[in-house]
Amino acid sequence: MIKKLPVAVVNQIAAGEVVERPVSVAKELIENSLDAGATKVRVEIRGGGAEELTVIDDGDGFLPEDLPLAFASHATSKLADVHDLEHIGSLGFRGEALASIGAIARARVQSKRADASEGWEVRCDGGVETEPQPCGCPAGTRIEIRDLFFNVPARRRFLKAAHAERARIQQLLAELALARLDVDFTLISDGKELLRLPRGVSLAERLQQCFGRELGGGLLPVTREFEGLKIEGVVGEPDLARRDGKLELTYVNGRMAREKSALYAVRQAYREFLMGGRFPVYVLQMVLPPSQVDVNIHPRKAEVRFVESRKVAGCLHETVRSALQSRTASMGEGGVSRAGGVEIRPDMPRARSGFPAGSSSLFESHSAARPIGLTGSAAAGVSGEGEPVIVREPAQGAVASEAQRPNPFQRASGRFLQVMDLYLLLEGEDGLLVVDQHALHERVMYEQLKKQHAARDVQIQRLLVPTVVEVTPSEQSWLESIQEQLASEGLLLESFGPNSVAVQGMPTVLSRTDPKQLVKALAVEQREDGKNPLSEHIAERFHSMACRASVMSGDQLTDEEIAELLKVAATLEHPHNCPHGRPTVLTFSSAELERYFRRRC
Repeated sequence: MIKKLPVAVVNQIAAGEVVERPVSVAKELIENSLDAGATKVRVEIRGGGAEELTVIDDGDGFLPEDLPLAFASHATSKLADVHDLEHIGSLGFRGEALASIGAIARARVQSKRADASEGWEVRCDGGVETEPQPCGCPAGTRIEIRDLFFNVPARRRFLKAAHAERARIQQLLAELALARLDVDFTLISDGKELLRLPRGVSLAERLQQCFGRELGGGLLPVTREFEGLKIEGVVGEPDLARRDGKLELTYVNGRMAREKSALYAVRQAYREFLMGGRFPVYVLQMVLPPSQVDVNIHPRKAEVRFVESRKVAGCLHETVRSALQSRTASMGEGGVSRAGGVEIRPDMPRARSGFPAGSSSLFESHSAARPIGLTGSAAAGVSGEGEPVIVREPAQGAVASEAQRPNPFQRASGRFLQVMDLYLLLEGEDGLLVVDQHALHERVMYEQLKKQHAARDVQIQRLLVPTVVEVTPSEQSWLESIQEQLASEGLLLESFGPNSVAVQGMPTVLSRTDPKQLVKALAVEQREDGKNPLSEHIAERFHSMACRASVMSGDQLTDEEIAELLKVAATLEHPHNCPHGRPTVLTFSSAELERYFRRRC
């Protein structure tokens, strides 16, 4: 028997499309504040927003006669008839948000018009509304949402930890703030200020405020107008690329939105400038007639469609590509390139990465650099005996697992040569080994970290003078939440006032690593994924740590350092590749070399 569903059930079903987690609530409420003409938006949360989420603004406020409809389904002041759907200029328009939120939470709205003598209040508890009552409140609107999903306990089980939900809300607020430079935004979490974004700054400045100062100096301004389409914003230089696409931000008429053809167009513009698996950083605002874009695609209003998608995509591609090519051309003319916000010129001396301190001489400080040539005694310990042994890789076409392949460094001769401050050449009776010094040292460091972690025997070197690292409020909050996990890995951190932490100790195996770089790397990774404790991503952390602690291309090594590196490499179970999968060594047999040089037919 078919029956019409009760209103409460209908609203809970609708809420499932609109309200997925606390960040969904925050998005709807903040967009309503912006639609109301707010110049100040303050967001306060507890328990990641699930316990309490409050949005306060100085916008126009509700008319008293409108409050009874505040939590009614399909009630809005932003549309009058079906024709208005073709000319939507507001962020919200469906009239579903407050009704959906009120159906699954305890909500209270306080609002006052600037010209009114008093404010009014209305409550909604699980879909049950109260009559509006007069109240004292400042001009604007305050919407308080408590106990999200209190009457839908199954939905609460799908929420992430409080810090993860908080990170989502902070990401959202930052994304919305990038489109409205004329509005002040503030985020308070459990009584602590995480974000304060004053209005009146440039787009590049706000991007740095939201996502870190390391973006400074690497942002290229872009602007273009073409047949009713205007594009403006900033695109990041290739060295700012990240491991996910969370800073690929596009806006359409002030609305944060993703559109597949636009996303593809920008990525194609970056294609020749980025390595695989890296994603660019950009903020692009598109302005076009509302009739040329459909925003009524999904209840969460996160997707749009363009009437002329090919034109929009083409314009985006050309705009971004032109900016990148112009930058590349200017670098070529001036002989200046960027690396992490630092200018590097050909005449600058190259920095040398030392081996981290540890239990063996491999991890002691560099001695004075000197040219490296063919050596005898210095490398005698590579094979243990100093006697030449044969390097034999599996025959061509043979299938061999990593465990089946012999360790080539166990079978190398005692003679080596560093060339181009990049590669090591080793001699064997059967041929020549070409070693990537960075890749090999990275593998050594990675194995050291894994071994210590498995044994829970992390050696800590305390710093004589703590290193203070500037971080964002969100990064500081997250680092504090995993302080114990970091300490178990050997990284000792303490809060050092607002927006900074002090590094008190480092894992001994990473003692030569720049503490600031290490902490920022961890903070950036959290900002990019917003998820979980360090222990759940330890392998990925080891990759990053090992890479940063390793000797780099261009580092000139002493004979003793090379010999020690090769000696340790001979003890590895998996010496053939670095943790990222790049080969550490290539083998050229004597027969191959003779063919190359036409010594045999």
